[in-house]
Amino acid sequence: MEFKYIAILAGLVLLVFLFYKEVRRVNKARLIWLIFANIIALSCFVLLIVPIKYETHVPQKTDEAILITEGTKLDSIASLKGKKYALSSADLKNTKAINIPDLSYFLKSNPNIRKLNIYGYGLNAAELEQLKGYQITFHPSANPRGIIAVNWPAKLKTTELLQVQGTYQNSGDETVKLLLKGLGKTVDSIAIEAKSNKSFSFKTNPKQTGKAIYELVALQKNDTLAKEPVPVQVGDQAPMKVLMLASFPDFEYKFLKNWLYENQYPLAFRSQISKNKFAFNFLNIDSINLNQINTSSLKKFDILIIDEEELAAISPNERSSIDLAVNNGMGLLIRIENTKALTTISGKFGRFESPALKGKPLNLILTEDHHKFSPLPLEQAVFLKASQTDQPIISDASGKTVVNNSISGYGKVLVSTLSSTYNWLLSGQKIDYTTYWSKLLANAARKRNDIQSVNIIPQFPVIHQKMRIIADLIASDRVPQLKIDSILLSPRQNMELPFQWDAFYWPQNLGWTNLEVNQTIEPVYIYKKADWEALKNQQKLDGTRQYIKNLNTPEAKNKLTDTILEEEVSLWWFFAGFLLATAFLWYEARILAVK
Repeated sequence: MEFKYIAILAGLVLLVFLFYKEVRRVNKARLIWLIFANIIALSCFVLLIVPIKYETHVPQKTDEAILITEGTKLDSIASLKGKKYALSSADLKNTKAINIPDLSYFLKSNPNIRKLNIYGYGLNAAELEQLKGYQITFHPSANPRGIIAVNWPAKLKTTELLQVQGTYQNSGDETVKLLLKGLGKTVDSIAIEAKSNKSFSFKTNPKQTGKAIYELVALQKNDTLAKEPVPVQVGDQAPMKVLMLASFPDFEYKFLKNWLYENQYPLAFRSQISKNKFAFNFLNIDSINLNQINTSSLKKFDILIIDEEELAAISPNERSSIDLAVNNGMGLLIRIENTKALTTISGKFGRFESPALKGKPLNLILTEDHHKFSPLPLEQAVFLKASQTDQPIISDASGKTVVNNSISGYGKVLVSTLSSTYNWLLSGQKIDYTTYWSKLLANAARKRNDIQSVNIIPQFPVIHQKMRIIADLIASDRVPQLKIDSILLSPRQNMELPFQWDAFYWPQNLGWTNLEVNQTIEPVYIYKKADWEALKNQQKLDGTRQYIKNLNTPEAKNKLTDTILEEEVSLWWFFAGFLLATAFLWYEARILAVK
């Protein structure tokens, strides 16, 4: 027997018992009113448990549907007439909407629907792809509060800085403090004023190798608004082989040589003692003959660091070998100190002299991301002229370039006018020194083509939700072996790009998991569903707006039909009736019956 029939039967039995008690009362005054109040109270109580439903006829557009997505406000859809459909991700309670587990299946099951009225944050890229040919009207919710854009390098080398950049959207009335936390301590922080969008850029130098999880934490007074994970993999520095040729061993070469050695760079160092006499150092590398520089010896190195005086002193054949090696991909970093060019290679970069500010430190900026270095106690007089084909890397606070970059064939040529960056080490600013030289080496060094790369879609793979694994295998034409969580996947080949394979997987565990591609381990981080919620909602908002902007679907004539909808009488009416009836019964028993 259904529950509603049990409730009705129990109500009738109780009502008969109450009638019996009222009729057997000695005081027969107000008997009719008492029986009537008992009927109302008990009927309303039963109807609170078993609500009344009725059918209503509404003229509705059969080719049109209301689609409710995550972020929809209940008051914005309360007055809407017609059938409402809600995606499972919307998670709306107390809303009369038909749940849609899968949008693609719903659309195929209802071919008559040609127009969608979408409410909330909208749809993700995969869902939007299914709406080709449909008319769409979008009713967006307000922009979400929190981090709406973020970027950081998922993989780092030990000498590289972790830089987390993004935008925080504070729609609240109070200031929010955003912190980057790592290894149990706060690394950096910024204040986001009320009713504002603000960009942030946090930097830190990871102290450990391997997998780590930093956090972006948003605080408002004592309340934690968000705590977003920032997973990072820190690996050992790739064996970038460095060759240094010095006209004389100054302090800049000495400190740089020690830094390269400490960071496990293979290094060959040659300094001139007198004409055609040299001193050699081979650190983390086997010794080779460097008395004469030629094409064969330069092939063993990824980057050459040389001062302009030494570049001018070597033979024309050696300079030609260097020029050829650069064109074939080797990086070249030239240190210059004078305004007059001594060689053809360094003469490609214009330079000028500017009066040095006496007693004023040099404030340097990384041009790419405006990172500011600690002041360098150096009176800089020589600067570089940047042309349209150059890419300035380091400049001073006034915008004058001190390190410039230009492409030459497959390689790059860098020119630096800084002669005493070791002062950062002397003043305890090791991070600035590391950042400076890591940036220069990364820009100049010979580029290596990865024979294997893996890409994960979406950006934040979530537990129990589909993710796509894309593997590019340049050096292999065989079917790759993809395995994750000890489960062997079945990859499919891209017909247009034969070296590209992909597979789908539904992650089973949170946190770090290992993806195995042909016996090579690629760590992948699996997020919680609630992680980066504001960012994902903003992406859906922007994506849906852009999709509709690019949409070019002809307007169709809407067909009106008489649709029968099932409505439910509000429970508040029964609650009010129950309250009034029981109040009368209490008043009669406690007050009127005593008189």
